[in-house]
Amino acid sequence: MKKIIFFFLVVIFCKFNIAQTNKIDSLKNLLTNEKKDTARVSLLSQISYEYENSRPDSSLLLADQGLMLSKKNNYAAGEISSLNMIGLAFMTIGNYPKALEYLLASLKKSEAISDKRVIATTLINIGVVYSSQSDYRLGINYQLQALPIVKELSLQHNTAIVLLDLGDNYEKLGVLDSAIFYTDHCYVLSRQIKDSNLIGIALNNFGNIYAKMSKDELALKNYRDDFLFLRESEDNDDLCETYLGMSRIFERTKEMDSCLFYAKRALQMAKDAGFADEVMKACHFLTLYYNSMHNIDSAFVYQSAAIVAKDSLFSQEKAKEIQTLKFDEAMRQQQIEEAREQAHTQLKLNALFGSLATLFIIAFFLYRNNRQKQKAFSTLMKQKKETDIQKSKAEQALSDLRSTQSKLIQSEKMASLGELTAGIAHEIQNPLNFVNNFSEVNKELIEELEGERAKGNGDRDEELENDILKVIKKNEEKINHHGKRADAIVKGMLLHSRSGIGVKESTDINGLADEYLRLAYHGLRTKDNSFHAIIKTDFDDTIGKINIVPQDIARVLVNLYNNAFYAVHERRKLEGQGYEPTISISTRKINEKVFLTVMDNGNGIPQKVVDKIFQPFFTTKPTGQGTGLGLSLSYDIIKAHGGEIKVETKENKWTQFMIELPF
Repeated sequence: MKKIIFFFLVVIFCKFNIAQTNKIDSLKNLLTNEKKDTARVSLLSQISYEYENSRPDSSLLLADQGLMLSKKNNYAAGEISSLNMIGLAFMTIGNYPKALEYLLASLKKSEAISDKRVIATTLINIGVVYSSQSDYRLGINYQLQALPIVKELSLQHNTAIVLLDLGDNYEKLGVLDSAIFYTDHCYVLSRQIKDSNLIGIALNNFGNIYAKMSKDELALKNYRDDFLFLRESEDNDDLCETYLGMSRIFERTKEMDSCLFYAKRALQMAKDAGFADEVMKACHFLTLYYNSMHNIDSAFVYQSAAIVAKDSLFSQEKAKEIQTLKFDEAMRQQQIEEAREQAHTQLKLNALFGSLATLFIIAFFLYRNNRQKQKAFSTLMKQKKETDIQKSKAEQALSDLRSTQSKLIQSEKMASLGELTAGIAHEIQNPLNFVNNFSEVNKELIEELEGERAKGNGDRDEELENDILKVIKKNEEKINHHGKRADAIVKGMLLHSRSGIGVKESTDINGLADEYLRLAYHGLRTKDNSFHAIIKTDFDDTIGKINIVPQDIARVLVNLYNNAFYAVHERRKLEGQGYEPTISISTRKINEKVFLTVMDNGNGIPQKVVDKIFQPFFTTKPTGQGTGLGLSLSYDIIKAHGGEIKVETKENKWTQFMIELPF
């Protein structure tokens, strides 16, 4: 059976190689017969792409030919494409600085002509370079920059790749909930576009994630599910990773036969494909396996193989460096030819300058040492005096800063309190108006009743008296009803402002969000009754109650609501009647977490300052209209609850804040 399976795999691999060779040969024939330079550049880029993972040196030279031909014909699109391919080839070789140099050059040129498709592709490639250097955070940053662009252009394949890279980066960082979120989105999209390779890699990522979560059964299921897709796309690299992942799980569950079987399978596939890195990993795993089984001879064999693979990797690195130097040399040949005639003279000058520089350095050090001995004590005393002065100034500045910070925080609190007070006053005023109005009516009715009763028995209208008494009774019931309404509002406010600071309580998050939304809106309308906005709410009724400090979360909500109302109000001033200010509030429960989203269609936040908005004292509002502490305090409150607060925005379109709280 194993022989049949092996034969089947060999046949598939051969067919894939034949297909790839036929494609390259076809492209080469087209290149030979093509006379138009722009078309030749496109063909050179395609052949370079096909060679990238198998013969990066050839890929590099072909892309360089495309770059020179593009420059010769002033063909901007071809130059950008060639720069991208050179960057990818350098990345495959392992020269990440050069890769970044060319990819950043491509990004700059594509931005100059506003080619969003190429901008997105280049951002993705730059992110992969940083991830390859284990700088996963920076990789995520570039992928997140690319994501809205590929979505806007409806580039589904590129979108799936970005989602896959985000999931892989978060898995490497150990942020497994985010890893599952992005990998799941990639998997769904890959199924829609029927991309077998991306489906297989997504399943492989799921296996790695669940293995880290010690969910061995789920991990094995995903590993086994990815076999068909990775084999179909001939992705032997990820297939090796799958086999090794299964081996580690079987080792953990003490299924040693299966552990050994899949480890050897990974090793054989890595050897056949020439994946030196995977060979080293597999041999290292088998060395540890045989050591644990006390089989010293086998352990020694695989340890030796691992050492050979490691040496091979180092040799490859040297070859890559040589290849990079050859490429740089080819680019500079014209300059070398022009400089050759001056080389002999320059060599003599360099020798002379070197000798003079050496003598100067020696003389300088001798002089400096002598001077230092003479000035050491006075320098130290002067430095001490200056240090004392600077320390005194720093202490005074720190004291002033703390005082200013305290005043600003108090100002922020008072501003929030004023806005809440206005909202509360609006809420209470309505039932109080009813109480006052009905009280006045009852007073008039009682006076009328007294006048009727003052008449003689023959002149009194008892039916009228009864009617007045009935009306008075109904009015008293209405006074009682609206008095209880005011009482309920006051009790609710007292409940949210009582002195239990820092104590978490079981709280209806939907009710809290809705209540403070109304208070914030009424507070703003109290200051400017011309303002109005469309308010949309979408609350998840399955959430129920969660443990939070209601006063603190209420402060966060008020800050977010006020910012949203301010944003749509400012945009309304600019665009006039054709614009409809809209605020959307929603809650969702996902995977034992509660997500609360506040979205507005205001002016948005400039992309260059998005990373600064949670910093203390940073504000986009004009001077005097904001302290810059609201979002900073909100960030600290959410972090203290063990949650996260994130922002997404599109300038002149919308802004969305998302709060994530543990359930």
